Amino acid sequence: MLDTKRWEPLNLFHKKIFFLLFWILTTNLFADTKTKSLVVKVAKIHFLSEAPQETIRGNITNVSGSANMVSKKVSIQIEMKYINVPNRLMNRHMHENYLESEQYPTSIFNGVITTWDIQSKVVEIEGDLTLHGVTKKNFKIHGSIETREKDFLIRSNFQILLTDFKIEIPHLVILKLNDTIQIESEILWKYQE
Repeated sequence: MLDTKRWEPLNLFHKKIFFLLFWILTTNLFADTKTKSLVVKVAKIHFLSEAPQETIRGNITNVSGSANMVSKKVSIQIEMKYINVPNRLMNRHMHENYLESEQYPTSIFNGVITTWDIQSKVVEIEGDLTLHGVTKKNFKIHGSIETREKDFLIRSNFQILLTDFKIEIPHLVILKLNDTIQIESEILWKYQE
């Protein structure tokens, strides 16, 4: 016959060890999941239109966004009123006549990270880009990752076509504004606390 009294202290010891291991594993699991969320810390986005009669350069630094490294989902929002070109008159025309910033105040990119390779420094994201009230599906952004102590700097260069977003260029302006806009971005992502 088995003496259960002799095993009771060992069972209590095992229960305590099991509880301690369970607590450590679940605490680390939740802590690890918590640190897998990134938010935009700083962003610099430059755009360029090169047309036969004029080159237009502009920028925006007011960008918000989040990324979940577990689900691989990324969301970036730009308040259109903060897009700026150096010429005040040109800036007003851009917002009133082309971007229609009051009617379409936000540009949003929602996507999924398809490649994230720290060793080769390559990142690729595919998703939906909404601009001027029009959404372009399967929009791909290719970029490079620079790892910092607690942050990731992601640089990317891509193009958008104004006609894809129903932004019309009047015939009189076609020599001053290109339908293809070059976008160059640097976004510093930090772990969400």
